[in-house]
Amino acid sequence: MSFLRTIFILFSISLVITITLPLTSSCSKDEIEEPFECTIDIDTIDFTFDIDYDNPEKYLAPGSQSDLSDEHLMVIVNDIGTPTSDMEGALKVCHWFNQTFTFENAGGAMAGVNTADELFAIRKFYGCHSLALLISSALREFGIPAVMIETAGVQWGYDQHNGTAGGMIGHVLSELYIDGKWILFDNNCTYVDNYDYTNPFVPVTFANQKGLFVVGKGVDIWDYQDGYSDFTHEKLMGFSDNIFCYEELFFTVNYSWKN
Repeated sequence: MSFLRTIFILFSISLVITITLPLTSSCSKDEIEEPFECTIDIDTIDFTFDIDYDNPEKYLAPGSQSDLSDEHLMVIVNDIGTPTSDMEGALKVCHWFNQTFTFENAGGAMAGVNTADELFAIRKFYGCHSLALLISSALREFGIPAVMIETAGVQWGYDQHNGTAGGMIGHVLSELYIDGKWILFDNNCTYVDNYDYTNPFVPVTFANQKGLFVVGKGVDIWDYQDGYSDFTHEKLMGFSDNIFCYEELFFTVNYSWKN
């Protein structure tokens, strides 16, 4: 399968949302009839989610979900050679997964269900969450530190808040440490090298989302889920519930995506 088929695969609890959704206008707290009160203080939130960015070597070690076997790694090496620990190597691995594995639409229901080895054995991924897991797991083994990040769609947050959302919309990407800096890497093999990992807003326009907002980070899904299977649902709903509390952080950064 061509990697173009996987551009911005979105997940929901029961379905995959594609880029063909109609445009829904965002609203502001001035348009809300009832008084809105924040239940959070964004000044107290650590948007690095305890990732130790000053010591990227920590993120060469896999988690319990992302520990790929030597047998599976050799499949990659036999096909494309040993990838280099730079952007060229990262892109080769990303394209290999996109072109070699098949996509089965299962949405967010499969997030955190399989290990990277299990997905590799069946040559399948179920959404952005499992593809990001596979790519991040393999890149660590080839010398590139990787962190997975869970995000919510900004427009979805507004729509859910006003009761017009049809399903949950978010995206899972990776942060990679390459050439002495952290970059943002998407599963469709595009990336941002002017990335600010302290800023939770990700300016990506797809499915009319106008951007993404980071709600969790970790070595793998099990790491940030910490045994709680409803982690993603709870974090996205919490984002929507407090959407107006986060508004001052929206559109505070602009990225140039490369491929």
